[in-house]
Amino acid sequence: MNDIDPVFTTALQERADGDVRVEALLDGARRRGVRHRRNRRLATGAGAGLAVAAVLAATTLLPRGATAPAPGGSAPPTSRTATASSPAASSVVEKPRPPAASLAPLTAGGRIGEGHQIHLDTVDPTPFTLAWGSGNGVETIQASRGKTSKFGYSTYSVLVAQTAERLDQETAHLFAGEPQTEPLRINGGATGILRWSQEMATLRWQPLPDVWAMAWVRFHDSVPDPLPVITADDARGAMLEVSSAVRYDRVLRCTAQFRLTWAPPGTKTSACSLQWTGTTGSASFAFTVPGRGTFHVSDTDAADWQPNTTYAGKQVQSGRDGSWIVVDGRGYLIEPGDSGLTKDQQLHVLTGIQSGPRRTTRSAEARAPECA
Repeated sequence: MNDIDPVFTTALQERADGDVRVEALLDGARRRGVRHRRNRRLATGAGAGLAVAAVLAATTLLPRGATAPAPGGSAPPTSRTATASSPAASSVVEKPRPPAASLAPLTAGGRIGEGHQIHLDTVDPTPFTLAWGSGNGVETIQASRGKTSKFGYSTYSVLVAQTAERLDQETAHLFAGEPQTEPLRINGGATGILRWSQEMATLRWQPLPDVWAMAWVRFHDSVPDPLPVITADDARGAMLEVSSAVRYDRVLRCTAQFRLTWAPPGTKTSACSLQWTGTTGSASFAFTVPGRGTFHVSDTDAADWQPNTTYAGKQVQSGRDGSWIVVDGRGYLIEPGDSGLTKDQQLHVLTGIQSGPRRTTRSAEARAPECA
């Protein structure tokens, strides 16, 4: 796993002024492995090797500027029947999702990537893990199915942007070689551009006005050797399967089971990422400090927590690149990013975390705008 560090270091450095490396941000398997490794390194005080390398935190490094409320939360809703316009939506019983928001979906002109709502979802009933990201005018979803499709993949990813130029900017790195390229007519009538090789396939198309999409899969992502040969029919089938599962007619709320009670004045929520497995979810949020930069707060498991200091009477595990606290049996990590927060400020934010759904009041928002 040591070779993963440069991937995330590069992604984080690029995030200071550049664009999202979506492939690095959306790799769900690495997300979980790196998060566990981060916890172990914090537990042993090896902050120098951390490299701020949790994908959940990296996903929040979509650029700043949104002015959404800070994370609030509620229990996962019960399963419900999908009502999407997609032909695959009828009679599909969905697994629990983050709570819905009463805002305009992409089918009604919803704004992509404003950093605190999710406009992408899937009617595919098979994924055991779903991950979403939103910020800086792009949104992503990754679905891990746990079993291989008949077309040779088990995990798929989709990114949407409001312009073709922005989509191309974000996804130009996906193919390094010379793939096969051909047009592909998608369910619903749109025609996209299919690119494929023995390793992966991508599909670029415009599903809605002012919505441009790129979907991709990596073949053999859960198949042992010897690897079967991928045909053009496999590539077409994979991309038709993925594109028909994506839905744009719902808005999900970025939500977490924690709230901040203190942050530097003027701090705003700028991006979010969610990972949903079964009936539970984990979340990470980016908070932008005016004129400074962005810090990140994530919820984690509490395993291996080994406090090494106290702040405001609370036990904290503190390292060079982040600090960790356990509240009501749940772990929370703060990573300073490029915010310039002092260690005292980081610990002030961290020890002020309260678990449970956010309870917003006018007075609380006045004291700490969008972080109460």
